[in-house]
Amino acid sequence: MTSQGSVLFVDAYDSFAENIAALLHEYLEVHVTLIKIDCNIPQKFNQLIPEFFATFDAIVLGPGPGNPENNADIGLFKQVWEYAEISRIPVLGICLGFQSLCVRYGIQVLRMSLPCHGHAKEICHTDRNVFQGVGSILATCYNSLGVSVKGVEEAIETSRPGSSHSGQSRSSWESVQSTEPQFSHSDTAARGVLDHRHASSLDILAWDKKDWVMAVRHKLLPFHGFQFHPESCKSNIACQTLIKRWWEAAIIHNAQHRPLLARRQLALPNLEGSHAISLTSEASGLLSEMHWNSSTCKGNVERRSLHLPDASKMIADLCQQSSPADRVAILESTKRGRYSIYTFPHERSLLFEYKAGHAMWSLPSSAHDKHTTCLPRELAVAVLEAFVSSRAITDIENDLPFRGGFIGFISYEFGAASLQLKVPEQDNPIPSTPEISLLWVDRSVLYDHATGVAHVQSIQKDDSWVGQTTTTLQNAYEAQSPASTSADSQKVKEILSSARFNLPDHDKYVSQIRACQSELLAGNSYELCLTTEATITTPATPETPYLLYRNIQRHNPVPFASYLSLNTTTILSSSPEQFLSWSSKDCTIDMIPMKGTVKRSPDMTLVKATQILSSAKESAENLMIADLIRHDLYSTVGRTAKVEVVKLCDVIESETVYSLVSHIRAHAPISATRHSREKAQEMARYGIWALAHTLPPGSMTGAPKKRSCEILHDLECRNRGVYSGAIGYMDVCGSGAWSVVIRSAFSNREDDFKDEVSGDVRQKWRVGAGGAITVLSDEEQEWEEMMTKLESVLKGFQPA
Repeated sequence: MTSQGSVLFVDAYDSFAENIAALLHEYLEVHVTLIKIDCNIPQKFNQLIPEFFATFDAIVLGPGPGNPENNADIGLFKQVWEYAEISRIPVLGICLGFQSLCVRYGIQVLRMSLPCHGHAKEICHTDRNVFQGVGSILATCYNSLGVSVKGVEEAIETSRPGSSHSGQSRSSWESVQSTEPQFSHSDTAARGVLDHRHASSLDILAWDKKDWVMAVRHKLLPFHGFQFHPESCKSNIACQTLIKRWWEAAIIHNAQHRPLLARRQLALPNLEGSHAISLTSEASGLLSEMHWNSSTCKGNVERRSLHLPDASKMIADLCQQSSPADRVAILESTKRGRYSIYTFPHERSLLFEYKAGHAMWSLPSSAHDKHTTCLPRELAVAVLEAFVSSRAITDIENDLPFRGGFIGFISYEFGAASLQLKVPEQDNPIPSTPEISLLWVDRSVLYDHATGVAHVQSIQKDDSWVGQTTTTLQNAYEAQSPASTSADSQKVKEILSSARFNLPDHDKYVSQIRACQSELLAGNSYELCLTTEATITTPATPETPYLLYRNIQRHNPVPFASYLSLNTTTILSSSPEQFLSWSSKDCTIDMIPMKGTVKRSPDMTLVKATQILSSAKESAENLMIADLIRHDLYSTVGRTAKVEVVKLCDVIESETVYSLVSHIRAHAPISATRHSREKAQEMARYGIWALAHTLPPGSMTGAPKKRSCEILHDLECRNRGVYSGAIGYMDVCGSGAWSVVIRSAFSNREDDFKDEVSGDVRQKWRVGAGGAITVLSDEEQEWEEMMTKLESVLKGFQPA
């Protein structure tokens, strides 16, 4: 047996599984092997199922969506209970795992009238068995189904031979002596249980104040179950003590009843480790082509800086005017953010795209001549990792966020593909929006709003562009006049006067809210981020998109604005939400989900908004996503690394709304002694891997992510496209920053059409909006919240 102990964790496709695995690893110092409920054990591990289970000190059956009586929802759980009974293997069931234990021993699992999703509650317990000495427990619950105390008492009375009436009560449970052994060691009694499974085999250890059972144990076998989530960031430290007590009991049991286990030399599978994927010949060929056709990189930055106060709009205009129409990339902080990035493409500015299993690259001079390679999703990500890390450089100005690299977007559908959703094949039409669209940027202007300094920079070899552009910017700054602004205003009015709107239907959206709540009550999700969209048509002129972008920012300035025109897709984003960022300076990955929104108005103050956003509904929404993101980050850096909650449920203020945010940080396991270029290369890999495997954003899906996305796919019946995806950059110095694509409009050239009346070509814009639906949601309030978010963008399309 391994010296540190071994635990098998069976994951029912939950979005908190890695949090539990990390808790087990950290506090029990055990090796955790995680498998899914549908894992083919003989094929994956070359062992028979009973032999595989028997190699572990204990097994944990995790939470997940669905019903414990549905075989598709619990998968391997039934086999674990079966073989663990025979081999006397300690098993702990959590949430769905707890419910499956109860069902196996004849206790009914009921649908709760009001599910508990993301709420921390006080857990009452008997202070005996594994609960002895753990103290007061506050633990988060995520369950729509439960086991009632009354139901257990009735089931026990029915199954107890010769009994006519139950005298068991919570007070009698508490009076049981704490010296009671953890498990019975009577082999005769154990064999009797194997022949006759009764509810009386289970003993209630904990409950809540509404008489829902929170924990049980088997009286004769080493089985325990907890309805609550000990790993949640809002569960208190007593939960960690409880897990230790369970493990101590399992070790004592194994020493007495599984002596052969100690003599086995186990070759435990290591399912963690490097994210590196070997490139196939096709992927290697694509990477070589991209290297050959993109501009060279000299290994450091050439930079000149000049003081140009309030020059961001001037630089943005110059960027847009000097860029090819299909190669424009602007990332701006139009409010409160410090830096804006303006790109200056040229004839070797490579565009990388991915769509429907095909990776493509092209140059501006040959935009219609795309070089295409058939690649699975994982290999496309591996090519991006390899390309960015191969161009890694060092820069003495290490506080600046960007020097060069990829800038662009990743769609919702690309992220959803990683979840392997179970949806009908015919429901997956090829999207018109690329799943990935990234521009390689080696020339840029980085503008510092705090100091008014413009940094003109290039990572090309021997680039005279830096000096030329510095002179151009200085001259343009000195020659500025308000006349162009006045002319732009008139053009915007002409565009907006002919804009046509198609808004969401109230009754349809309310119906979808009710459908969401039905799924939540059934236990298929804890939270569903339902979305819909408005469409707008405007004249399809070359100048329309950029003028609309400027108008949207005037109405809704935000920290993460962006204007992208890449190939056939144009995006006008006024996003207030950061998704993910990474830094080689600190070797950290940060995610800041936004969940919970209150509309700003003259009578809505920060204090009042904070009171509203502190409600059980709003804080539960945010807590669920915070727990989900911890899981996503552990999946990226490994459960042996540190993932911390920096802030939980903090209220921030933007131009149009107050929002509730949390901040979760992962520390990548990279040695501080590594050379700066090596750290940049490693963080590029960690960051890009995190980006690819945490999409779609949990704040735009709900939890558990996979089942929630499947439900939303059936309800929304559309591709979200850019909306609910991410926009940002991957920097050659090992940093990156991405925002969630919300409060945004986007269009695809394929959707342009000729007006039947005027004969003019019109451009179709899609604007998504939505909100998190919980069992506590009020359908009219959810409609109003969705429309508030929609209006923040629609204002930019409406005459003042």
